[in-house]
Amino acid sequence: MITETAIQELIRCPKQALKAERRRMLAENRSLRNAVTLISTNEKYTFKLFLRQSLEFSEDFSVGLIWTNAVKHIGIGKDIILIRYQGPHDSGKPFGEDLHNEYHVHEISPEDIKNRRYLRPGNKSVSRDFSSFSGAFFSFVDYCSILGLETLIDYSQFPPLNQLSLFD
Repeated sequence: MITETAIQELIRCPKQALKAERRRMLAENRSLRNAVTLISTNEKYTFKLFLRQSLEFSEDFSVGLIWTNAVKHIGIGKDIILIRYQGPHDSGKPFGEDLHNEYHVHEISPEDIKNRRYLRPGNKSVSRDFSSFSGAFFSFVDYCSILGLETLIDYSQFPPLNQLSLFD
């Protein structure tokens, strides 16, 4: 069984960007998309950074980190989404009854892994660290210690907005 400490190590360990699917996000299935292959700087773990932004509602986005070699370390042969930053989106619940109408973070827990919820991290929290796709991207890259990304993807896609949230 994996521990919370081990999950945090996976999320926070320094990672080097190796290869991007493309330099700029591409429109596909009603979203702009891209992905980047990463490796921990100690070369022990491999990951994929994924970027998604709705073409219809720009504040509906996901920036996430997938652990791709869990089989080597904990014997699980599936990808595991460790953490995902998201913009507001419909959850099917009335407005105000659930945090999906706000900027939020999903993070995997040992319990999620035990219950095989590899792609649906159960820990959810509202975030005030970002209030746009660009803000989420830069906050995520910093939080997950991703290095060298600017050499693989075009950062002009993520303009700094200096946007304040309603709560600042």
